[in-house]
Amino acid sequence: MAIKLKKVQRSNPQNKAVIKWYLTQETAGTVGLREIAKEIEGRSALSLGDVQSVLSNLMEVMPLFLRLGQSVKLEGFGAFRLSVTSEGAATADELNAHHVKAARLMFLPSRELKRSLGDISYEIAP
Repeated sequence: MAIKLKKVQRSNPQNKAVIKWYLTQETAGTVGLREIAKEIEGRSALSLGDVQSVLSNLMEVMPLFLRLGQSVKLEGFGAFRLSVTSEGAATADELNAHHVKAARLMFLPSRELKRSLGDISYEIAP
């Protein structure tokens, strides 16, 4: 099945006068934890409740490890880690935790996941 693309017109952020057409993915909806659990249930010997419990527990323990400064690696899927951005200071002594502007959750997909998405086909939506 092909990923549907739509045509959108956007201006250049540095030069608003330059306007070009781009392709962007047309969102086909959202899949929730229950739908994912049902799909996994159909591929395993686990019940829907067992799969939901495992996924729910994963969602509870991942933040624990991330807050400890650890990366969370899910073999065959990828790794999650926190990344912070901060304001600069003139000297190292002036720098403290108050300089942190934001923390973001980063995801690095595994080679297996990248490979499994390597044969994507595309289709322009009417």
